[in-house]
Parts: sequence; structure tokens; C-alpha cells
Amino acid sequence: MRDKGVDVTAESVAVVISVCAEMPIKCEIVHGHVITAGFEKYIFVRNALISMYGRNSAVEKAEYLFSGLESKSIVSWNALISAYAQSGLCEEAYSAFLRLENLDDNSTVRPNVVTWTAVIDGFAATGLHKETTLELFRQMQFAQVLANAVTVASVLSVCAELSALPLGKEIHAHAIKTLMDKDILVTNGLINMYMKCGSLKTGHSLFERMGFRDVTSWNIMITGYGMHGFGDGAVKNFYHMVNSGVKPDEITFVAVLSACSHSGLVSEGHEIFNQMTKEFQIEPKVEHYSCMVDLFGRAGLLQEASQILKSMPMEPNAPVWGALLNSCKMHKNTDFAEETASRIFNLNAEGTGSYMLLSNLYASSGRWDEAAKVRMSARTRGLKKIPGQSWIEVKKKVHSFSAGKGLDLNMEEVYGVLEDLNLQMVMESCVAEGLLEQADAKEEYACLLW
Repeated sequence: MRDKGVDVTAESVAVVISVCAEMPIKCEIVHGHVITAGFEKYIFVRNALISMYGRNSAVEKAEYLFSGLESKSIVSWNALISAYAQSGLCEEAYSAFLRLENLDDNSTVRPNVVTWTAVIDGFAATGLHKETTLELFRQMQFAQVLANAVTVASVLSVCAELSALPLGKEIHAHAIKTLMDKDILVTNGLINMYMKCGSLKTGHSLFERMGFRDVTSWNIMITGYGMHGFGDGAVKNFYHMVNSGVKPDEITFVAVLSACSHSGLVSEGHEIFNQMTKEFQIEPKVEHYSCMVDLFGRAGLLQEASQILKSMPMEPNAPVWGALLNSCKMHKNTDFAEETASRIFNLNAEGTGSYMLLSNLYASSGRWDEAAKVRMSARTRGLKKIPGQSWIEVKKKVHSFSAGKGLDLNMEEVYGVLEDLNLQMVMESCVAEGLLEQADAKEEYACLLW
């Protein structure tokens, strides 16, 4: 355009900036061209620059440009809030959202669907403050702002993580009512929610009714079957996907290999792993090798798992060694575990999982001194175990509880039930151990007679 001598307008510059926001380039270079051409004073150009800096995690520069605006439109606010959200700064995004909400009554600028979606999607993407995401969605509905496909997909992802099936069903009804249920983003979100919540039949039914399935649709199905222990279903869907002409990606192979690992499908997983490079020209990443180590390790083939580690073209990281250590614990192989744990400790891994695994393995073998030393070593390094957390939805409100956390209102009854269940499991475990001891004694007696 410039070579042909056509005058560049502010509108065309704004379009170019929006494209640059999606590319790994130097934002300052683009910004410099805008200043040189004299277009920085235009509000829509500044808005585009704020978005560009936000998508490249240069939040301070986005803030600077926003603060310099004399008149801030809803697009300006949305650009800033999105910049925070895309950088994982959810609290800052929510704070800016509240500032926008609390503008004086004379202002015509109010949060719209893009504003709400940016904040909701930001909280959902971080995986933290899941309850906040759902509460914001409810507030959005009370504000009578109609959600779009991105909003619905974000909330569905949180429902999937929390196993909030009743709320997920409500959102499904909302999607049907607003004619969004045919949008592939929403449909994938619905299938993911139903599969992760254990409603495999409903998830499969929605999948079968899809007019078009992308690679994400297939990945969701494979992951869903795998996480519930239906490795055969995951493998079947993998080959169905390939036969349908959809090329699997790296995520597909992580999903299907993980499913094979948790279902003990060693030969199937090994064959699929070999197909990655031979048939689909996808070079295995560290995640795929980790799945293979786990696959062989869980099956008790620790030598084969160790061989996979040695054959890796990259340096094994802590999760890969952790997969082998977990298998050592499962099969009570202390010698293998000690060597593996030393490798992890040398990597200065931040997590406490490996320490706990080795300590528990020592404890199960009656080696209490070694178990205590491992735990002390973790404390010396300043490592703390993050307590597990659970959620439950009661009357459309999500309650969370974890070890060492103060009881919420009316949570005493929940903990009482948990104690009863724990006692019952301990008793049943003792009974099971007694039966096993009796079986072992009978077998030993039979051998003596023989």
C-alpha cells in the first residue's frame, strides 16, 4: 500500500496493529512507527496498541497508554481488562472491572459482554478462584448481559474442573435457549463438562450429533474415556479419529497414551507411540516420554521404563522421573526408588511429591528412620506440601474444604460424614487384609500338604 503511494490512514494502522498483536514481534517497533506517522492521538489506534501490549504481556506499557487517554471508551476499558486477564493478573482485571462499574451515573460507559467475558475467562484460564468464576457468571446474568459463546465455554470449563454437573446442565439449557448449542466452541465445552463429570453417555451422545468435529472434539472424547479408566474406549476413539481423516496432534497422543497407561494397555500404547513419528511425523515431547515411562512402570516393567528414560533425546525433567518413582512405590521396589529419587533431588524440583512418595515407600517397608530423614530433607529445603482440596455444590453454591483450613458455615456436618466414611473404609480395609492373610495361610498349608 505504501509502495503504491496510497496514503496510510489511522484506520488502516489500527488494523495492522491488531494483526501484529497475534505475532511474536517487537511491540516497541510497531509503536515507534505509529508515533512517527503521527497516529498515536487517535483513540482507536491507542486501543489497538493497548491490546497489542496486553497480548504480549507488557502490562505496564498497556497501563501507561490507558492512563494517557483523555476520553476512555468501553473498548479502551476492555483492552486494559483483557491485558490483565491474558497475563494471568486476575485480581487486577477484576479491580479495573469494578472501577468501570463504579463510574459516576453520568457516564454512558458500562461493562458489556466483552468486559464480563474477559474477566470470567481470565479467572477460568488460571485454574484458580474457580468459585469466583461461577459467581461472576451469576452476577453477569443478574446484570442482564447476555453471554456469548466464549463466556459459556469458559464457565463450562470451570464446571468440568469442579464436577459441577447441575450448574453445567443449567448452562446447557441456556445454550439451547439462546441457540448457542450448535457453536463448536460451546459444544466442545459441553462434551468436556459431561465427560469430566462422569456423564459419559450424554457426552458421547452430544459428540455423535455434531455436524463437524475438530481435533479438539476428538481429544476431549479420548481424554474423557481415559480419565475414567476406559482405555479401550480411548484407543477406539483414537483410531476412529484417524480413520475419519482428522490428523491427531501432540495433545491427542498425550491423551491416548495416558489412557493406555492407566488401563494397563501396554502393547496398544507402545504401538501408538511408535506411530507418532512413523505415520504422523510428530516428534515426541517430554510429556509423551513421561506417559511411556508411566505406561511401562505401572505394568511393573521398571527396566523397560528405565530404558525409555535413557533413550530420550532430551534431558528428563522431574515429572518424568516422578512417573518412574511412582511406579517404584506401586511395586515396592526400594532400590529403583532410591536411585530415581536422587535424580529428582539433584534437579532441585520445587514440588514435594517425590519426597512424599519415597518417604511413604520407606514407611511401608518399615524403614521409619529413612522415611523421617526424607521428610526432614524436604523441610530443610523449605518445601511444603500443598494440601488437597475438594469442592461440593449445595443449593447452587460451591463450598471448598481442605486439610488445615477453618470450617465454613454448616461444614461441621460434612466433616462428620467424612469421618464416618473414613472409619468405614478403614474397617473394610482391615477385613480385606484379614481375608488375604487367611488366603495366604491356606495356600501355604496346601503347599506343605503337597
